[in-house]
Amino acid sequence: MVTRRSLMKLAALTLAGCVQRSGVDVMFAASLQREMEDIIVPYFREKTGIPVQAEARGSVTIVNLVKDGYRRPDIVISADSDLLKELMPEFIERYAVFASNSIVIAHRGIEMDEEKWIDGILSKKYKFGIADPESDPLGYRSLIVLKLAEMHYGRKVYDEILRSLLIFGLETDLAANIRAGTIDAGFLYRNMAVAHGLDFIELPEQIDLSSPAYESFYERVTVKAGDRVHRGKAILYGIAETKWCSSYGKEFLNFMLGDGLDLLSNYGLETMVRWM
Repeated sequence: MVTRRSLMKLAALTLAGCVQRSGVDVMFAASLQREMEDIIVPYFREKTGIPVQAEARGSVTIVNLVKDGYRRPDIVISADSDLLKELMPEFIERYAVFASNSIVIAHRGIEMDEEKWIDGILSKKYKFGIADPESDPLGYRSLIVLKLAEMHYGRKVYDEILRSLLIFGLETDLAANIRAGTIDAGFLYRNMAVAHGLDFIELPEQIDLSSPAYESFYERVTVKAGDRVHRGKAILYGIAETKWCSSYGKEFLNFMLGDGLDLLSNYGLETMVRWM
């Protein structure tokens, strides 16, 4: 049976196949928006003369758009490298892990420290936010942090905290609302707090998802977001070229895994290259 969804998918694929690209089409995790738009894309254009069409989205959304045939970018960049496995082997052959990060509590000058942040949320004195767990890895990672905090501090607070949190579509929306003062604090990636000039509270490594040394502890936690179940693990970003990637796209990938890593490290990201 031909459904409206299948017709829309076919139309999208046909249109994408007819487009004559003169540059690189990149879909990237929104948590890298400041780095991509301010530094990486301009530097690549200046160095190569190649135009770049770069679009920030939640990583879950990026993967779904490619899987469903609605988008055909040259390069995909996910804040959760494991999500790229869903594109193998039909859309990508392999991917590279290229950066790690941590979760912090970004805020606009509230009185709180790493020992009393739970009490700060529960007091309802401040408005706290998270990114949407169904479309954004930061969202479901924030839930994992809360469950790990229960274990680390020995306090059953997950459900109560969850009821008090405001949910924003993307991490960029969350950061913008903290900066604007619409909310007081939220769970952000460390690089985003640095890039947006926000104060932040660093959490213990046992719960901030930054350290492979605590991977076995992180893995004790799972959360459900939409149709997916996510297990705790250290934060790793992934990048891949699609099977229809242009030569320009391949050049961008090589740049990202070369000069691009040096640029990212300036924002506090730990960088590496590990092919999967």
